Amino acid sequence: MRQNLLSSTTSGTVIFIAPVMSDSMHNYPSAKANKATSNRKVLFYAIALAIPLLLLLLAELLLRQTSLYQRYPLTLPVATMPGYLQANPALINRYFASPGQAPQISPDTQYFLAEKMPGQLRIVFIGGSSAAGFPYGRWGAPAAMLQQRLKRLYPEQNIEVINLALAAVNSYTLLDITDEVIALQPDLVLLYAGHNEFLGVMGVGSAFAGEFSHASKLLYLKLRKLALFQAMQRFTSWLSPAPAFTPGRTLMAQIARHAEIPHSSAMFNAGIAQFTANISLLLAEYQMAGIPLVLSTIASNEADQPPFVSAEPALVNPDKPQLQRALASNANVASWHFQLARLYRQSSETKLALQHYQLAREHDLLRFRAPLAINAAINELSTTFAAPLVDGEAMLRRHSPDGIIGKQLMLEHLHPNQLGYFWLAEAFLPAIQQQLRLELAAGSAVTPEQALADMPLTDVDLALAEFKVRQLTADYPFVQTPQQVTFAASNNPYSELARARSNGLSWLEASQRLVTLYQQQRRISDAAKVAALLSDALPTESHLAFVAGQLYFDSQQLPLAARYQRQAVAIAPDNTDYRLMLARSYYYQQQLSLALAEIQQILALQPEHPVALRQQRQLQQQLHQQLATGD
Repeated sequence: MRQNLLSSTTSGTVIFIAPVMSDSMHNYPSAKANKATSNRKVLFYAIALAIPLLLLLLAELLLRQTSLYQRYPLTLPVATMPGYLQANPALINRYFASPGQAPQISPDTQYFLAEKMPGQLRIVFIGGSSAAGFPYGRWGAPAAMLQQRLKRLYPEQNIEVINLALAAVNSYTLLDITDEVIALQPDLVLLYAGHNEFLGVMGVGSAFAGEFSHASKLLYLKLRKLALFQAMQRFTSWLSPAPAFTPGRTLMAQIARHAEIPHSSAMFNAGIAQFTANISLLLAEYQMAGIPLVLSTIASNEADQPPFVSAEPALVNPDKPQLQRALASNANVASWHFQLARLYRQSSETKLALQHYQLAREHDLLRFRAPLAINAAINELSTTFAAPLVDGEAMLRRHSPDGIIGKQLMLEHLHPNQLGYFWLAEAFLPAIQQQLRLELAAGSAVTPEQALADMPLTDVDLALAEFKVRQLTADYPFVQTPQQVTFAASNNPYSELARARSNGLSWLEASQRLVTLYQQQRRISDAAKVAALLSDALPTESHLAFVAGQLYFDSQQLPLAARYQRQAVAIAPDNTDYRLMLARSYYYQQQLSLALAEIQQILALQPEHPVALRQQRQLQQQLHQQLATGD
């Protein structure tokens, strides 16, 4: 025995002491077995968890191959124009469980290249119905007004303005499409929005997906991209069908779920908060992508749109003291503010009039018009994110009597008329020029007064828009009982074309008839404008571009003539007639070198072309004379 196993007592008796093993030595085989068991349990649980996840993934992949899965992307390829995209006509369906529940609205058709051309500048305009140009459609929208303005100011530059605005949507949709807009590689994005935060799709008081919290709506936008979620939506909708959109009634008549939203109420504050939060996220995404986004304040009809819903009815023939006393007892009555504003304006107290017109809008319980807090949020967001800001509201106010926005620029509660849309576009123009560093060539300035005469709207557009406004205002909330609206027959050929369009005649066919009609009436400038719009609408049709160029030449608008003739040549470079007419436009602008270059291209294609040979000699002589004289 070793010494450490022996011990002695005081009596000398030797006692054997058994060796004591440590816990680690004693439990070693057991610990190893426990670790193996633990590893098996982890593996078991991992497999158990992975199986349903794999099954869900498999189900997701399988469902994506069926009609149950719908992506509804922002843009779609144009079937008849390879390489071109257009806004998805069914985009609004993205936010509903089934297409039947969605309102019948879609972006206006506009074709644009999927890939930008070298040197091209691309601007994208986003927002709601005012950004979309209701009731004029594509050509009355601020985007079209800007396109017309830019092609006159910079006829030799390729600047396109794509309108992706859509009626009834708000900051949720604008945030939702951000990645897809960025994928279009815009050089600049313009935003005009804020009226639909309460009653637009997913707005806090909307009948269309408005009943959930801000966080749950953001989660919905993410989950909606999953086929499993869509299938679950369809099943739930089948079990408990939601009300479908009713044809024949206006969107405004069906969208107001919570008709009364008092100022500073929880629902009111939620609408302002969601706008601020969503636009903040949107601005952050664009800034991360390096794409400047221009914000604008928004405007509505102050002077000529009484409150839709007031806490108390209007007083009968009140005077100012009576209204002042009434408002002292209850300052939240929209109808009283509106009555007092009109009395102040009649007595030329315009500052007080504006103050009470705005208070009337603030306390209108049916919130189709944005309150002051939306513009305050826009200004704050611009400061916070150092985002460019234009004051669209101030521009419209500047062109309104007494600085109070009314029927001179507004059609009803918030949609501008053609002049309103023009001035709204003018508000954006300086910001575009600054952000894109656009410099005017000498002598190419076009004043707003000159541009007013060249708005891309026709007599037919104006007549059709007037009919659409009558339809809108013949239903709730403008009247309590829907009224029938008809488009009466007329001897006016423009009204008749508008009536035909309301009955299904295509814009393309109506515009072609209108070009002929304008030519018959010797309105060559108007014929040129419509021909140019046709060419813009169908950018792969060389003949349309050529006709536009010819009509602009006939109306002595030579820079635009050359612009559209260049487009015709770019589409059909072997067409010698197109090049010959382009050379003529260059010649009359005294751009002799450019004219000679086109003639030489013609001779490269047809060396014996008699007209080209004659013009080549003439141009060479004139260029030689210029060199000799130093001109």
